[in-house]
Amino acid sequence: MNASPTSQPVADGGLPRPPGLFRRLASGLYDALIVLAIFMLATFLVMPFTRSHALESFYAGSGGLKLLYQLGLLTLGYLFFAGFWTHGGQTIGMRTWKLRVLRFDGAALDWYRALLRYLAMLVPWLLLLLGIELLLTAARTAEMWMWLAGGAVVFLLAVAGFLWPAFDRQGLAWQDRLSGTRLMLSNRSTKVPVA
Repeated sequence: MNASPTSQPVADGGLPRPPGLFRRLASGLYDALIVLAIFMLATFLVMPFTRSHALESFYAGSGGLKLLYQLGLLTLGYLFFAGFWTHGGQTIGMRTWKLRVLRFDGAALDWYRALLRYLAMLVPWLLLLLGIELLLTAARTAEMWMWLAGGAVVFLLAVAGFLWPAFDRQGLAWQDRLSGTRLMLSNRSTKVPVA
């Protein structure tokens, strides 16, 4: 009996079995909390440069500062994820939940592929935020049914993005398909080239 080169349980087709949905979501939540802490620290460091110590008043009337601040946070998120993905294939949450991300061909991610994965990974989160905003708008407007319907549809799309790997035949999420990557179960004997 031949063992897989990665010492992973092998599914049909000779590829290592993808991780379960719970493991994926737990790892993602773990990393989301770390990134949230990084965003809070970055915001704390920006606060001394605001006159009123409130970001809303700092960039009120200046969409440019607000956009710059938001792009800065998105860049920090990208540096967090891509840094780990390109150097070992595991974020802190992925290491905790024994997951590793690789390209379809088994190679480590480069910065470009990490950017594709990061941007695709943001889609369900942005849909979730948009859905919540539409549902909150429904409570404040007269055309409540229209906002509720739109919010519900967008919210369901976001949930579909998070649950997609459970229904995908290969266990791939949207970001896996769009970036040519996949998650696999990791163990200490797995060797991954470092870019």
